[in-house]
Amino acid sequence: MFGGILKIARSIVNSVISTITSQVNIIQDAVTSPLKAFVQQVTGGIWKGDGSVRFVNEMTSEVIPQLANIGSFNLNFGGAIHKALDLMDQADKQATSKANELIDIFSKIVNL
Repeated sequence: MFGGILKIARSIVNSVISTITSQVNIIQDAVTSPLKAFVQQVTGGIWKGDGSVRFVNEMTSEVIPQLANIGSFNLNFGGAIHKALDLMDQADKQATSKANELIDIFSKIVNL
């Protein structure tokens, strides 16, 4: 009985996680794309000198990766939810197995 409910819940959660992942990727791209474009313009020669080198280094080694890490955090959250669902499935299987064992024992008692 619970197995069916868990299948429905898993399907809904997978759909929600997929939507969240898609949105995180869209947001991450929307945030990092302009920054990457600025870096490209600077490396293309629009700005020269020590300040431009520091800007490019900071953007490519710190700012853009940190923004990408924010997206990774959201994706890791989805992975944690999947692990929780897997634990629920395992618990459901164990409970079903124990219930079936009890049914077998009671059936043997009744048939004595």
